[in-house]
Amino acid sequence: MTSNQAGLNILRLPRARLPLFLAVFIDIFSFGLMYPLIVGLFHTGWIAHFYSPAARDGFLSLAFSLFPIGMFFGASLLGDLSDALGRRRTLMICMAGLAGSYALMWASLELHIVWLFLVGRLASGLMAGTAPIAQAAMMDTAPPDQRAAAMAQVTLVNTFGFVVGPAIGGLLGHLDFRLPIGVALILCLLTLATLGSTTLSGDKPKKRFSFDWREPFLLFARMRGRPALITAVAAFFLFQFGYMIYYTFILIVMQRQYGFSTAQVGLFAMVMGVGCVIGTAFGYKLAVRFLGDDTRVAKASLAACGLVVAVTALPMPAAAQVVLTLVAAITNLPAFVTLLAAIASGVEATEQGWALGIGTASIALSVFAAGLLSSLLSIIPGAAFLALGGLLILCSLVPARRLAATVNAALPTEGSAA
Repeated sequence: MTSNQAGLNILRLPRARLPLFLAVFIDIFSFGLMYPLIVGLFHTGWIAHFYSPAARDGFLSLAFSLFPIGMFFGASLLGDLSDALGRRRTLMICMAGLAGSYALMWASLELHIVWLFLVGRLASGLMAGTAPIAQAAMMDTAPPDQRAAAMAQVTLVNTFGFVVGPAIGGLLGHLDFRLPIGVALILCLLTLATLGSTTLSGDKPKKRFSFDWREPFLLFARMRGRPALITAVAAFFLFQFGYMIYYTFILIVMQRQYGFSTAQVGLFAMVMGVGCVIGTAFGYKLAVRFLGDDTRVAKASLAACGLVVAVTALPMPAAAQVVLTLVAAITNLPAFVTLLAAIASGVEATEQGWALGIGTASIALSVFAAGLLSSLLSIIPGAAFLALGGLLILCSLVPARRLAATVNAALPTEGSAA
């Protein structure tokens, strides 16, 4: 299915599935929306004027890292809620919670109270796992012969959100930091309203609610005695940690060292989104065609991405950084897809759900750790972190060398891609 066909099919969606697509969109859109805004707010906004550079970088670190802390625990919480209350009610709780978190961040900007902003970031992380629930509900509501088309539409929505989120966050934040938060708040309330008037077929509670705060950690404990899974997760974590360091610090470097405005930072982040689109649509297919199997694709992509990210630490014109960030994003996607496939292939088919949950938890931990490092910006230059990001990606080649060849059929097929 082509992107044009998927786009036309979105226009013909059953009314019950429209709020599900909105929930998927908000999940990825809000992530990209906030990064340019945070970088600008803590560099040129009122926080930069009220606090010392060291305190400002400490708050910046919290603004980046509190969201993934919430996401790390929220994914398990929302999964348990979905089983106990049903998917529609859980999505409504998520949308109400996200709206409340954006309202807190809006109030922070109005009242100049930085802690309200940080509480809002934590709360938004707790409620951020809407996409998996919405996608699962979508598969339930779509007839079997339409599920491939539904997944193609999900891919299109995700791609659109990943590209436009940073652009809107940067462009509107350049005018007023409250504007992108207001857009996110309105989208959450709109989705909440549409969910309230929608009925999802077969959406019934499955068990009583119970939540164990240790559950995210128990995911990792279950890896014991599974060497193939441990190898894949180790490679994936090092790769994600390195790339998230790059994603976080290249935006800061472009503003502080290259003098980019908030709007320019948003457009720069949008280039990363475009690179991910290219990597999704063409990068993996071309890599498989030339390299043959997924293990070779993973190693070649990791080496290329790590080298490109490491080079960004060198002095160069801003235009060169734009080109390199596009290339880094393109080479990132084949590695991301093949390493996730390796994680899924490291367990039996009946255990792939929790194994991929480890992948999600690894991403959250990577975002958290990368955010914490930003507190060191007052004593360590940004270029050093870019070099560290590239080095960590290259280090992921050590466990990747022990990966067994995975089956290409485990990855998204052409029919399910946008």
